[in-house]
Amino acid sequence: MIDWIKNIFRKDNTVDNINSDIDDKPLDDQAKFIWCLIGNIVDERPTGIDKEIKHGTKHFSPNTKVYCLPAQWGDGYENIKVIGRHRKTSRNVCMIIPAKLITNWRLQKVYRPYILNVMQSQHGWTNSDKDKETILEMLKWLPDRTIKMDE
Repeated sequence: MIDWIKNIFRKDNTVDNINSDIDDKPLDDQAKFIWCLIGNIVDERPTGIDKEIKHGTKHFSPNTKVYCLPAQWGDGYENIKVIGRHRKTSRNVCMIIPAKLITNWRLQKVYRPYILNVMQSQHGWTNSDKDKETILEMLKWLPDRTIKMDE
């Protein structure tokens, strides 16, 4: 414990790898981009018995761009772990939301370092052709899951 504290305050200005999962690899091996499943939070959705109309979700404003991670458990992608800007703090947060609250599904190349680091540490998408093909297959059935508002 004492050695750990000494390393934090040493004067030679070297930085220890606090999160070795992310920074372990040399820069040449780290991905410059990843293929990612992207969506936007729905604008309006009915809630409760009286079908009151809510805008966005508790944590995300309407039309917030969210980066969706691959399936983490066996629920058929009903609930998705996403990364997006929080409605109140404007910070990036990672949380689980229902897939039906996401619309405008698409495939994109992502270059943002924060998203790359989170995807790498959470076993997310990579820049492989296999991940790209998987996302393209998912785009065939994901739009049917979005909540449809009656016009």
